[in-house]
Amino acid sequence: MRPSLIGIALGAGLASGTWAAATTFPNPLPIKGPFFFVHDPSLVQRGDGKYFLFTTHDKAGIITATDLHGPWSEVGSILPQNSSIQLPGRDDIWAPDVSFHQGKYYAYYAVSTFGSQNSGIGLAISETMDPGTWVDHGLVFNSTTGDEFNAIDPNLSIDEEGNPLLSFGSFWDDIFQLTLTKDLKTVTSSPVQLSFNSTSPNPEEGAFIWKHDSFFYLFISSGLCCGFVVDDLPPPGNEYKVFVGRSKSAHGPFLDKNGLDMRETGGTLVLGSHGNIYAPGGQVIFTDKKTNRDVFVYHYVPVDSPSPYNDSFSSLGLNGIEWSSGWPILTEL
Repeated sequence: MRPSLIGIALGAGLASGTWAAATTFPNPLPIKGPFFFVHDPSLVQRGDGKYFLFTTHDKAGIITATDLHGPWSEVGSILPQNSSIQLPGRDDIWAPDVSFHQGKYYAYYAVSTFGSQNSGIGLAISETMDPGTWVDHGLVFNSTTGDEFNAIDPNLSIDEEGNPLLSFGSFWDDIFQLTLTKDLKTVTSSPVQLSFNSTSPNPEEGAFIWKHDSFFYLFISSGLCCGFVVDDLPPPGNEYKVFVGRSKSAHGPFLDKNGLDMRETGGTLVLGSHGNIYAPGGQVIFTDKKTNRDVFVYHYVPVDSPSPYNDSFSSLGLNGIEWSSGWPILTEL
C-alpha cells in the first residue's frame, strides 16, 4: 500500500536507463472462477499441496485453492476481530507477509492509514493457516510522524548466517531493514536503508527479498499503485511496476544490472504495464512443490474490468521465472 494518492510517482530505475530495457512481458496465468479482490498478495503452499493466498483488506483476507488455475475460494481472514495494535487502521489490515518457519506459519502485517506515518507492523502465528487458527502477537515495530521511514509492507527473510530480517517501508526514505530475534518476534537493531528513489515523492514500497543460487534479490514496487481515474491516469511508466537488484548478502548493497546501487535510484525492471495488465506490483515469490518451479506473484489492475483502471478490481497475477541469466526473467506458467 502507498501512503498517499497525492502527486505523481516517478519510477525507480529511470535514472539508470533500465525502464527501456524490457518492452514485452508475458501474460499471467488465466484464473478460473468468480472474481476475487487481491492486493499485496502473499502466497504459501501447505504441506498437503493446498494454496493459501493472503491479501490486503478484509482484515487480511484468506483465499484458497488446490490448483493455481483455481477455482479460488474466499474462506475468511487472519484477524477477523481486528489487530491488537492500538493504531488507526487496526480494522483494515494491509500487506500480510506469510511464510513457514520452525513448524509454524508467521504472518507479518501492517496497520496504518493513507498518508500517515503512525504505522505498526504486527505478527500473527498459525499452525495450519486456516481461518480461526491465527493468534495475534501484536506489535513488532512502529513508526511515528517525522521518522525517515514508514512501518508498513513487511517482509521476513533469512540472511546468509541464518539470522531473521524484516524489510519494510513505503515512500519517505523508502526501504529499510531490521534484524529480529530467533523467535521472530522482537527487533534487535535499528533500521538500515536498503533502497531509495531520489525522485520525489520517493515512490518505493513492497520490499521482498528472495535467495536464488548465490545471490539475494531485492524486489520493490515503484510508482502509483491505486486510486486511478480513467480520464486522468499518471504519465506512462509512473504507475506501479517492479524493479530488482541483487547482492551476495541479504543486507545488501543491492545493485542492478548496470551496477547501480538501489540506494541511489537503481533497479532493473522486472514487470510493467502491458496489454490488459496495468500497474503490476505488490510482488512475492514462492516455489511450487508440485512443479519445483519458482512462481512470481503480484497484483494488477485489469484494463478491461467493469470499471476500467479501477483498483477495486485488483486481481492476482502469476508468472514463472527464468533465472539462467542470473536475473529474474518472467515467463508464462
